[in-house]
Amino acid sequence: MYTRFKMALLCAGALTATSLMTSQAQAGLDGNPFEGLYLGFNANYAKVKSTTTYDLLNAPTSTFNGITSTKSGNGYGGILFGGIGTNFWGPLYAGVEAGLGVNGGTATVSDGAATLGLKAGFTLDLDARLGMTISDRVLVYAIGGYTSIKYKGIGFTSGKSSGLAGYRYGAGFEVGILEDIALRVEYSRTEHSSVTWIQGGDSFTFDPSTQVFRIGLVLHMD
Repeated sequence: MYTRFKMALLCAGALTATSLMTSQAQAGLDGNPFEGLYLGFNANYAKVKSTTTYDLLNAPTSTFNGITSTKSGNGYGGILFGGIGTNFWGPLYAGVEAGLGVNGGTATVSDGAATLGLKAGFTLDLDARLGMTISDRVLVYAIGGYTSIKYKGIGFTSGKSSGLAGYRYGAGFEVGILEDIALRVEYSRTEHSSVTWIQGGDSFTFDPSTQVFRIGLVLHMD
């Protein structure tokens, strides 16, 4: 379902870009459509996966009978972001950006009776963007940067949570739809650091990754 959703949204974005190429709408100032400061909001559709290992620490107090199944869950969220960008050599574009918000998604393991895992929550993004303005209304770019997501434990008797950092990479595009306003479509992936949580006499190490599809609006202020 996640793959079909991504393909449908990408097709919709491509059709939007094609139709707007012939319109008079543009983002930003004439001649410099995506340069300067900007603010925006993205709606997120995310999927969390995790490589999970299980160790029996103390047999008499163990409450888990070994991993028999794993599950990845999708979720929704949103990001407020801001940044600055410029064309530095003809159509070549570079910028930096920061974002705060919430990601969705869960990753769990089960022994057939109990289910344990983690759930994505608050997120911080720090990114660099490198791309090209292929017209006065269309910017395509690659992204690379740092992301920290706070994961909460699922099924643990004592509250568990941890901020897991990782490197974020992906690509996207912006299309001017009104003067100073652009539509953004973006896909990214993050490989996070791992976390180990204890439940009774058992140890669980989660090594998550997230895939996030975002669509939103950008206000270019310069």
